[in-house]
Amino acid sequence: MLMAAGAVTRALGMVYRIVIVRWAGPEALGLFQMVMPVFRAASTMATLRLPVALTRLVADGLARGDVEAVLRARRLTALLIVALTGLTAAALAAGAPFLARRFLTDPRTEGLLLLLPLAFVPSALTGIFRGFAEGRQNMTSTAVGQVAEQLVRVPIVLFLLSRWAGAGTEALAAALVIGLGAGETVGLLAAMALSGWWSLPHRATRQTAAASSLRLQLATARQLLQVAVPLWLATLLNTAAQMLNVSLIPRRLLVGGFSMAEATELYGQLTGMALPLLYMPMLLVFPVTTVLTPAIADALASGRRTASQRQFARAAGGSLAVGCGTTALCFAFPEAISDLLYGVPEIGPLVRIVGLAAPFAYTGAVFAAVLHAVGHTNFLLTTFVAATALRLGLIYHLTAQPALGIAGAAWALNADYALTALLNGWACLRRLRRT
Repeated sequence: MLMAAGAVTRALGMVYRIVIVRWAGPEALGLFQMVMPVFRAASTMATLRLPVALTRLVADGLARGDVEAVLRARRLTALLIVALTGLTAAALAAGAPFLARRFLTDPRTEGLLLLLPLAFVPSALTGIFRGFAEGRQNMTSTAVGQVAEQLVRVPIVLFLLSRWAGAGTEALAAALVIGLGAGETVGLLAAMALSGWWSLPHRATRQTAAASSLRLQLATARQLLQVAVPLWLATLLNTAAQMLNVSLIPRRLLVGGFSMAEATELYGQLTGMALPLLYMPMLLVFPVTTVLTPAIADALASGRRTASQRQFARAAGGSLAVGCGTTALCFAFPEAISDLLYGVPEIGPLVRIVGLAAPFAYTGAVFAAVLHAVGHTNFLLTTFVAATALRLGLIYHLTAQPALGIAGAAWALNADYALTALLNGWACLRRLRRT
């Protein structure tokens, strides 16, 4: 169900992106892409990855028949997320001028930052209900919510773009943020309706209800945080890297002699047009990685080393084939692809460069799934740090060169994907051979 929903969502998202490039233009898309890492950072701060921990505690509590523990976990999760969401929204409102002028380099993003709570507040609250639903193995809430978000977001954005066609770049970018907020709000309503939140009794039995002391509350909070905080730190590190990208790339383009408007447009071409073409064929890879982690874990746990190696080889070979096919298409027809989808053939050179990353990006997803299965998550973090340092160093050096410009940032991203795939692939082979 989740795979089907993901496929529909990505297909709708790609159509949506194609249309907004044609209606809003690359500069408005660039402004929107600049504030998206802030949206992800705000969502991360507002949830603290507590929905993942709630899923685990709900599943555990229901398996033991301890409904009171489930009620405690979801109550604490809801209280913490609501409080963190309010604090995050207040902090963003206060820091919007600084972020827009000093960090994002484009003052026009200030209004967009002030609109972001329309999106990340419902997104954070949705996590409460989805975490609870997934703990009950109810995936309907997540699947329906993902599709509903896109079905609402797309027409609202198109309506606003048509109404504000002559209102300027900032208004068009604001339409994209408002549409994002509308989609997240519908996702929240779907989660509330379909999660089964209301089907559990508000009070289970009086056995532990009378003993629902501070000690039990603290124990539950500790369990939630033990699961959530490591995941939150990893997500925060990834989000921080994205924030550095959005700050560094336009700054280095300015150093290279480009104007602010040109830097914003070029950033939008890379992150909003070229990179989504790289991610589109991953529709064929993500379902494989979803089932690969439990399959490898099960095979290793039962001592079937040969089966795990065979599964790994199939997944890696298939993803490599998809990647090589993507590279061939991007290399042979870059202008035709970008003209057909976006009506912007001039980004063809970017499409050709980004297409070279496909084999590394797709096999890298498989390698990460295997390392999750064997429990080598620390190695994944080490690889992420090394690849991020390489990417940022290359962005700093290459993007400021007038002859390269935004192509320098694309080459830096390619180097990140290549190093990540090579290191994680080596770790997978080494681990599976030793098992």
